[in-house]
Amino acid sequence: MSSEPVDHTLPAPPSGPAIPWRQVTLFIIVTFALTWLVVLPLYFINDPQLFQTLYLPIALLMMGIPAFVSWGIVCKTQPKGQRAAALGFSRPRPVGKFLGYLGLAFIIPIGIVLLSLPIAAALGLYTPDLANFSGLQQVFEEAGAGSMPVEMMLLSQIVNVVIAAWVLNVLPALGEEIGWRGWLTPQLLPLGAIPTIAITGVIWGLWHTPLILLGHNYPHLPGWQAVIFMVVFCILIGGILAWLSIRTRSVWPAALGHSTINAIGGLPLIFSADTTFDTAHVGITGTTGWIVTGIVLVVLLVLKSFKPAPVPAVDPRAAWPSDYLPSNTSGPQ
Repeated sequence: MSSEPVDHTLPAPPSGPAIPWRQVTLFIIVTFALTWLVVLPLYFINDPQLFQTLYLPIALLMMGIPAFVSWGIVCKTQPKGQRAAALGFSRPRPVGKFLGYLGLAFIIPIGIVLLSLPIAAALGLYTPDLANFSGLQQVFEEAGAGSMPVEMMLLSQIVNVVIAAWVLNVLPALGEEIGWRGWLTPQLLPLGAIPTIAITGVIWGLWHTPLILLGHNYPHLPGWQAVIFMVVFCILIGGILAWLSIRTRSVWPAALGHSTINAIGGLPLIFSADTTFDTAHVGITGTTGWIVTGIVLVVLLVLKSFKPAPVPAVDPRAAWPSDYLPSNTSGPQ
């Protein structure tokens, strides 16, 4: 009979994919530092005209920083054949479903705004005018185009939203989404969908601080409150963008969704009786928009819809380099 001691220790449970916290921390620090460096000159400009002239170029430059930093990290950590996929540029398969998600990326933000307006009106936060569209007419009158028929005014706004969402805003939005949804979200996804949405949303919201303190999105709120509002908004809408990216394993639907969000900031004005509205409570960035966005997000979570789409088998003879996904792009644990 053997006298060797028996090892009663239990085997270690299998561990899931490790979170690259060092890379994530580096991404946050460098992205935030470069953003403040780029925006800081605006804080020292006293000439309102010069401020308005420089604001848009600086904001556009700021939007490219997350892509630049994540690209630098990927170049250091991934082989050449896997860098595109690590940033969210895997080949869309199947193409039909991918196009469907692109359609959802455009429709969902618009639907959120349109559904939020009756809520805002019921709460006394918004006064609609669906008969005369008086707010929109007044804007056109102030621009010297008051003689235009209302139908043409409405059509022009619809065309503007479509062009802005699908063309003008896509590349700047892509600059952000490569960082937030293309690279950062897959790094955190082993934590689970809810922690990933929360952490990424807080980081994304706080990243906007340099512009928020200058009045961006919430000009009527105190700076500290505006930052909190932006963080809440980014958590909620970031969850929708994360869902689009995870379901397609692509950054493009998230970029189009982000582009659409930027394109519809003035959408409540079309149906308003006034020429202004409170962005803290009306529209996709406001509290009534949060209600609708939160409901959509909860439905997606309850349906467990945050699992990545399955990866089809790849014929090595026809494969693209980005068809081979990096090892840390698994789904929620």
